[in-house]
Amino acid sequence: MSSTISTEDFPNPVGPASQPGSVAPAAGDDHVPGPPVASNSALSISAAALAASEPDAWPGQRTAVPWYGLDEAWSGDRWLGSILLGPDGVAEYGTLGHGDHPARRPDDLSPRRFCGVVTMARLDRRPGGGATILEPTTLSTLAAVAGLGLLSDAWPWAVDKALRGDWLHQQTELAYEVAENLDDAPWRAVQLPVDGKPTRFRYRESEYGWVLAAELRECWLGAYGRGVTAYGLGFEQVTLDAWEAYEALPR
Repeated sequence: MSSTISTEDFPNPVGPASQPGSVAPAAGDDHVPGPPVASNSALSISAAALAASEPDAWPGQRTAVPWYGLDEAWSGDRWLGSILLGPDGVAEYGTLGHGDHPARRPDDLSPRRFCGVVTMARLDRRPGGGATILEPTTLSTLAAVAGLGLLSDAWPWAVDKALRGDWLHQQTELAYEVAENLDDAPWRAVQLPVDGKPTRFRYRESEYGWVLAAELRECWLGAYGRGVTAYGLGFEQVTLDAWEAYEALPR
């Protein structure tokens, strides 16, 4: 599906940029197919959890989260990224990859061409185990996670090993800081099709690539990429038959 989009600067609204969504529905007969779990140990959405998650062989699973990927206009490779669970075993977010696979050698200087599509459940405050209470997921949470996904492809191999941790910490804090203000620069508004309907996304560019974030009725939807223009992308919910197009990455 080809698409045309418009861009505009966001106004400075009064009030918060996003509000918490509703609790994800419990397991039932109305579930849609979803990717399997790569890690079930994450208790919250955090940079550490994202950095620790790795693509896996993904056994089959069904989930209430309506997973999204690029629409049929994308003719390149499709692959399963990672998915993280909350303390109750419900999938909180996951990524479907498109384009070049993430496996790289430190001496590989050729840039990847890829797009990761992130689907995040809308969750209110919930227990995180013990006395921990997890914050609600918001559009800013989604934007930060998408930004960290982009960051994970920009590992600074040329930087001294002792300084890489400092670099990652600094860039992680910046990703969260930038995501807190989605209605201000460097964010802009773009319209891209989701299930064939024009949908407003927040969009920003950086030296590492671009990030998109949108609010849907049933979930938060985001994407990040490099070497692939964001302006011609379209998104659609992944149906049961379409899952066969997403291959599990080798361990």
